Amino acid sequence: MPKQPFACYLKFHNGSCLIIVRNEVQPLFSFRKLQNRLFLYFLLLVLIPLITLGCFSYLMATRFLEEDTVHSQEQTMTLIAGNIGMLLNDAADITSYIANNESLRLLLDPASEPAPSNGTNAAAAYLDNINKAKSYITFLVIYGENGFVYRDFSQFFREIVPYSDLLESPVYIATASKDGDAHWTFSSAPIFSFGHSYNEIMIGRRLVDIYDRDQKLGMLFMGVDRDAIAHIIEPIQIAGSTNIFVFDGNYNIVAGKHEDEDLNTALEDDLKLKEELFQAAKPIELQIGGKSYLASSARIDPYEWHAVSLTPISVIKQQHGIMLKVTLALAIVLLITVGLISAWLSKSITSPIKKLLKSMSNFKRGDFNQNVEVASRDEIGLLSQKYNEMVSETNDLIQKVYVSQTHQKMIELKTLQTQIQPHFLYNTLDFIFLNSKMNGDEETAKVVQSLSELFRLSLNRGKDYYTVNQEMNQIKAYIHIQHARFPNRFRPEYDVDTGIGGYYTMKLLLQPIVENAILHAFHLPSNRNGILRISARREGDGLVFEVRDNGCGMGSEQAKQLLEAPASAGGGYGIRNVNERLTMMFGKPFGLQIDSELGQGTRVILKIPLIESEQDWRLLYENHGH
Repeated sequence: MPKQPFACYLKFHNGSCLIIVRNEVQPLFSFRKLQNRLFLYFLLLVLIPLITLGCFSYLMATRFLEEDTVHSQEQTMTLIAGNIGMLLNDAADITSYIANNESLRLLLDPASEPAPSNGTNAAAAYLDNINKAKSYITFLVIYGENGFVYRDFSQFFREIVPYSDLLESPVYIATASKDGDAHWTFSSAPIFSFGHSYNEIMIGRRLVDIYDRDQKLGMLFMGVDRDAIAHIIEPIQIAGSTNIFVFDGNYNIVAGKHEDEDLNTALEDDLKLKEELFQAAKPIELQIGGKSYLASSARIDPYEWHAVSLTPISVIKQQHGIMLKVTLALAIVLLITVGLISAWLSKSITSPIKKLLKSMSNFKRGDFNQNVEVASRDEIGLLSQKYNEMVSETNDLIQKVYVSQTHQKMIELKTLQTQIQPHFLYNTLDFIFLNSKMNGDEETAKVVQSLSELFRLSLNRGKDYYTVNQEMNQIKAYIHIQHARFPNRFRPEYDVDTGIGGYYTMKLLLQPIVENAILHAFHLPSNRNGILRISARREGDGLVFEVRDNGCGMGSEQAKQLLEAPASAGGGYGIRNVNERLTMMFGKPFGLQIDSELGQGTRVILKIPLIESEQDWRLLYENHGH
């Protein structure tokens, strides 16, 4: 057959683009080397997102920037409103403190005798300290119905109007109508003779007798420097250029930070514009003086003041243009960088993979002594490290299995021994019990029976928990044994709710506490009969156990030492052990509580949560209690 000419052409087959070379069909992007494939993938992985980013970056950046500006502006205005509200609240509180001052009340009370000089000095010192403590207070003026007048100025002296001239003024009527509450005024000029407008706002309050609010004592006026409010908004910047204004309840501009004087004039003259600003629940776009602004306001409660911010839309768009240019520049730099490092990355990735594949081939043939050099800490390096660990664990498998089986045999033997020893003990105690019964020694038989019950419940087949009923049976057996030893020391009493016996509790909680009471509470001679009372009850979602005695008691330091002193200190080890077990299992709120008084007895209280089943206990234990 004649040779077919060399042919190279493209063909589409089943949706795939194929290239045919010398009648051999090959995929278009088929690479025999992983390095070349990774190089192309890296380029495509960066190029496609960059093209998408270039198409939509402008719209998305504008949207996100505006949303971020709106959110930031809204939060900032809320913060400003809160800070100004705290300043106004502080000023109002100061006037309230002054109005309730007892020394000042005595000076203003028309029915009282003339105050001595020391009383006047005390009131003056009190007012002077308040004025010095708050830098924003510019003046303090107090008129008394009995003719008393107090004035104090932090900056410069001013002549105040007589009280009789003030009675018919609007500021007096408005303040008096508040009936003792604070009244804010935009200007302090009404109470000064020359009517000069100072850079301050004024708060007034009618002074009344705190015991008889119908008795009017006078009027209090205090000046608040507007610069104190201006200092709150001075450091605030939103989107680089923001105009911030603070309005009082009568739409007057109390303080402001602005870069456009025309904007300040428009806000002073346009009442409708201010109403529209105050009623906006969310930031809105407004046209003011031919310019677009993003406006946001926050109400300053309860004073009906408002804080308003106006951010030029042009500033927001200007920032967006900068963002877009930076994004495009970074995208170009990133594309060039990826193109340069793609070859190096692809080579660095394939080299350790080749070494790993070679070692795996040797491992597959049965050579388990393989160790691949780990040259990096990335996923491939971690894969090589895990592979080395797998090979090492495989070599040690036979030895580990042998040691594990040996240990298992030892554990089984030890378990068998622990099972034999309790049975031997129980059988011995049963023999002593029966022998005592046969010999007519009932008391010894009961003590042996209690001892057998005590050991059985204490061992509890190796479990560290049992029911409340078992705990009470264990403690009753222990008390019976101790009562046989010390028959005249105490009388036991029990008070256990009938519905809690099935709940689970930690083993051997009460025995150390009862032991401490028996050995120490009743060891001193006493004219009264000793009583040891054990109670258990349910409270809410927990169980409460209480051990109470009427013994000798102890001091607070000794009670504290029982819970906190180290074991090396000696004494009370059982109490500390119980407290540590409770706090480790259930947390510090469930620690022991000891209430004791010398000569009056001791009460020990412990609490545990409700545990209704063995499964709940195991889950609690596996999760380390709390």
